[in-house]
Amino acid sequence: MGDGPAPRGRRRRSIVEAQVLKSQKHYYWIGGGIWAALMLGGGAFLVVAGLQGEGSGLGGALETEVFSSAEVVTGDPAAQGAEVIEAGEVDIGPAGLTLTDPIASADRPAFDLDVPEGRYPALIYRPVDEPRVIGMVALRLSEDPVETWETVGRKNRPIDLDFSSDDVVALGDVEAVARLDEEAVRAALAEADAAIPLATLSAEGRDVLLFDPSFETFSADIYAGFDAEGDLVLLVKDFGYFATRKALEERARDEP
Repeated sequence: MGDGPAPRGRRRRSIVEAQVLKSQKHYYWIGGGIWAALMLGGGAFLVVAGLQGEGSGLGGALETEVFSSAEVVTGDPAAQGAEVIEAGEVDIGPAGLTLTDPIASADRPAFDLDVPEGRYPALIYRPVDEPRVIGMVALRLSEDPVETWETVGRKNRPIDLDFSSDDVVALGDVEAVARLDEEAVRAALAEADAAIPLATLSAEGRDVLLFDPSFETFSADIYAGFDAEGDLVLLVKDFGYFATRKALEERARDEP
């Protein structure tokens, strides 16, 4: 007897998996436009509120504690369909921390965060069923539990409207990233033979993590997790995979 049609549940799962990466790229282009509109609207609100004497500061107006996929990095990754890769350690100096394209946007300012100087482990979260895809990248500063989440702006640029795509990403000290050699970056990633191309390069005496996200991304979805004392515990770059997959799965379940 020949093979019959695939079970309905399996067909739906295949459709979901096929749509995730396609939807993910559009997610960033659409999300970038929405984010820009929100930021412009927020700027107008601040001007009006300031004129009315009701302004409470830019930080308060833009602060958020919403990170829908936080359980991937704070809970059990396996329960969220994620696998954790230890990606080495990076050094952070007094100038601060950045995550950016080291070739196209190496001079972007550091994040507006109080990051103690030191050497910290970097972690990559990838979907168990898509080993070549990066779902999130995190820098862990301590093992304390995260109590609150905030979106992250950059120094001297609280509203960051730079939505250029990142073909290569560097995580590390802002001065070290700015001094990376373009050819050295490309060569290091070209030599990587893992499912996810990643490498470590040094500049200014500090190690920087390099990785290839394998698709175009924006640098807008970056979150900082703080403990009960307000100290930074985690910095997370969310590439949107897990949230996109969850939304597609929910939509598939709702379809007749």
